[in-house]
Amino acid sequence: MVPEFIRLAHVLSSALMFGVGIGAFWFMFTTMRSGNPAAIAITTRNAVRAEWFIAAPVALIQPVTGYLLMLELGYPLRSGWFYAVAALYVLAGMCWVYLVKAELGLRGLAAAHGRSAALPGEFGTLFRRWTWLALGSFAGVLAIFVLMVFRPGL
Repeated sequence: MVPEFIRLAHVLSSALMFGVGIGAFWFMFTTMRSGNPAAIAITTRNAVRAEWFIAAPVALIQPVTGYLLMLELGYPLRSGWFYAVAALYVLAGMCWVYLVKAELGLRGLAAAHGRSAALPGEFGTLFRRWTWLALGSFAGVLAIFVLMVFRPGL
């Protein structure tokens, strides 16, 4: 029963982590295209909340359940596969940390200009940075999914 619970927690937490990321990206990207500072302020505020209350906790669950599954399945901790997964997880996580920092900046700028007709020029620069960080994080997570499914080198 315990291994199945760990596997379920691992799969569900990865689905939540990826789903929150895709959802936040979709809503942030489409709202940014509207150019409406008030709508952007609300969307960025909610994206930051989703990052803190959903994505962050499941990002902590992932390595714990992954480690426990590796022990249960007898996968070696000293394998190229594990090193690749760990490196991609750290890379995706670093992108995510800076992405959240950019979201906080976007939220602040949008809130400060919520009633104005336009956002300051630095907003566009910060949004482009946010977009690249989001894409980097997604690429890392997708690569981890490929490694999880195909397990090359094990």
